[in-house]
Parts: sequence; structure tokens; C-alpha cells
Amino acid sequence: MDLAHRDLKLENVLMVSKNYIKVADFGFVRKCRDERGRRVMSDTFCGSVAYAAPEIILGTPYNPKKADVWSLGCILFIMLTGTMPFDESNVKEMVKMQTSKTLTFPTLAQSPISSAAKKLITDLLEPDVTKRPNIRKVKRNSWLQ
Repeated sequence: MDLAHRDLKLENVLMVSKNYIKVADFGFVRKCRDERGRRVMSDTFCGSVAYAAPEIILGTPYNPKKADVWSLGCILFIMLTGTMPFDESNVKEMVKMQTSKTLTFPTLAQSPISSAAKKLITDLLEPDVTKRPNIRKVKRNSWLQ
């Protein structure tokens, strides 16, 4: 439908059954193309800081679909590690860590994270929006298959 959610976070992912989820809270959703079919950038801060891509926090116009991909990276990181990927208590420091690709995976003795899963998360949390994958590429990722 060419829409961006712009508030993807764990609280908006509802587990309906073991292998079925629903996404909730479409209050910030927007179309990604204008009436002429041209891509529309967003400039509104939407969502939660902990899940926001660095370009949103820095206040630059952003591709809302690529920002949603960043949020998916945060969600996947949390689902696999039980922790947030970046500490949001100091937003300036958080953006510095995001843009310098400072992402630390905790050591999990019970259930280690595969290198393929780490690679997917690292791709989703790519600070350079031109290198961040679009959702079609994410869906084809081998780890998700």
C-alpha cells in the first residue's frame, strides 16, 4: 500500500498466536508517494527515541520506509537479546553510537545468536540510509528463510 508505520516498537507488535503477529497503532502512518507518484520524505519526529533512526533524531528529512527498517532492527535485536540496542538515557551519546556503528551483542550462554542473525541486525541498523536495505531485500534475507 506504499505506507510507512513510523512508530514500530515492541509495544505495537501484538502476538496473536505462536507464529502470527499483528502490528498495532497506526497513528503516525503516512503515504510514501504523492499524487504524482513521487517519493515523499518525512520531516516529523514520530515514534519512540529508542527505536528511531539517527536521521530522525538529527532532524533531517528522512525516508520513512527506511526509518521503519531501522526500527525493525531494534525490535529484532531486543527479541534476540532481551536488551535495547542503544541506551536512550543520553540521546546525544546514543546518536554517536548509532552513527559510529557501535553495537554490542550481549554474550548469551543459553541461546547464542548466530552470525547470520547478527549480520541481519547490523544491516537493519545501518546508519547510512543509502546502504540500509529496503523491506524487499530484508524479506529475502537467508536468516529469515
